[in-house]
Amino acid sequence: LLKEPRHAVISRKDADSEQIYKVLKQIPASDLFSSAAFGGKDLMFSDSITDLIELPKIMDSFLHQREDYYEAMRALRAGNPPAPPQDGKIEWCTVGHAEQQKCDSLQIPRMECRRASSVEEYIQKIMRKEADALAVDGGQV
Repeated sequence: LLKEPRHAVISRKDADSEQIYKVLKQIPASDLFSSAAFGGKDLMFSDSITDLIELPKIMDSFLHQREDYYEAMRALRAGNPPAPPQDGKIEWCTVGHAEQQKCDSLQIPRMECRRASSVEEYIQKIMRKEADALAVDGGQV
């Protein structure tokens, strides 16, 4: 979804990616891609990002993320995930206090910010269907 190579918004396979994209596009880029107001750097998204793009439906995420991403995800799979929530809310993962503050300040209807202690923890939450989406640098997966 992002214009920087190997930066992506990752969602569950059964999540409504069009809805996530539409919600994020409603937020001014200056709010979404800047972390200065929260005393941090690269909170939720890299500060160098300028826009979101939606991948074409025919583009498989494997082509975008490459094999090493899938190998990392396969290594995290375990257990039976709970059923996805039916209320239509987007559960967005953040890491750290400043990123949580930024996410909360966006006040997006139907999006709840959930804090995890590390990138690995929120990737596990995605895999277990405990969260819907996160922004991650390609080097973090």
